[in-house]
Amino acid sequence: MLLYLIIFIIPVVAYMVGPLENRNKIFLRVYLLLLMLFVGLSDMFGGYDRYIYGEVFDRLADAITFDDDTQIIFLMNHFEVGYSLLSYLIGLITENRYIYIFIITALIYFFIYKSFVRSMDNYPIALIVFLGLTFFFTFTYLRQILACSIAWFGVRYIVDKKWLKFILVGIIVATLHKSGIILMGLAILPLKKWPPASVVFILMICALVGLSGIMGTFYEAFTDVSDFRNQYSTHNEMRLAYLLEVVFFVWIILINYNKIPITRKNLVFLNVSWSFCAILLLFIKSSEGGRLTWYFMIGIIYILSHICTYRKPSLSISATQLINKNQHLLNFLVVILMLGLYLRVYSGWQASYSLYPYKTFLSNGYRPEDIYRIYYEYDFTYDIDKFYRPAFRFLE
Repeated sequence: MLLYLIIFIIPVVAYMVGPLENRNKIFLRVYLLLLMLFVGLSDMFGGYDRYIYGEVFDRLADAITFDDDTQIIFLMNHFEVGYSLLSYLIGLITENRYIYIFIITALIYFFIYKSFVRSMDNYPIALIVFLGLTFFFTFTYLRQILACSIAWFGVRYIVDKKWLKFILVGIIVATLHKSGIILMGLAILPLKKWPPASVVFILMICALVGLSGIMGTFYEAFTDVSDFRNQYSTHNEMRLAYLLEVVFFVWIILINYNKIPITRKNLVFLNVSWSFCAILLLFIKSSEGGRLTWYFMIGIIYILSHICTYRKPSLSISATQLINKNQHLLNFLVVILMLGLYLRVYSGWQASYSLYPYKTFLSNGYRPEDIYRIYYEYDFTYDIDKFYRPAFRFLE
């Protein structure tokens, strides 16, 4: 766990010692590059999904190498056309599943960097929120997280009123993971600073709809037609973690509402934040429907980074000292919450040894603690040589 705590502590220290508007691009680049290498070089971390994506890619790469058009078409039908095309292009470069995962991871972190560098007021606090909400998902949910990172990048086009570019981004996102079509809803939301009472009322309606359990059918319409298992399940009771997340985010935004000036950029990201909360409540009885909120996490990251670095100008010294004291308390609360979310996911995943002990694919062998390997490793020769590619391995 110490390794993952160090990852979290780095932006915390940078936030504590840095200036109010810490937009040090060198720090952001280096930190995200290190995260990308940490995630991209890891040896099948995260469990089920990496093995499945790896198997499909291995088969596709072999089919490309040996010009088996029938097999290529069959394998490319496993996923949406955009992701299949991307896998095909990577297959022209490499036949190795580890290089494939590394390239996808690099793309994910590239778009995360581009979305942060343009929008965030304070990079360290934005990274802290990212670690709490999204970081671990980048290990294994390659396709949907790639779609989400591009969606985050695309929000800038709403701010800039570049609607054709936003629509293009939306189409690309949906071709990577069809659930991404939900992003297009941002284009029709009115840009206004909703009154707190209206926000609470709308979210309460969403919670009631979610508790009714009728969102299962809706989710199935947006889940993976080509997935290997049914990812949707409905609980008899609500997911308390979803409710607590929404309550906290709504509370912390609304008590700091005066720190969010009415600008187009702020209103866009407020809409994204409210969308995150609404969708989480709509799927409050779903084990997997909350994944639809990933497209809107950028709103929470932006708004929290904004209110954690806000200072009202032209105040007396005593008033400034009082505000600073309250601000420090708020920032501490955000950091503690993100640490809690971070450790919660780590603990849940580590129950299957999905994250530790750390090992890269640059050395042969495997992690004996990896429970998922027993069930989903489709080719144990990878345990001996990470870069082998025997001829006609899958083609018969």
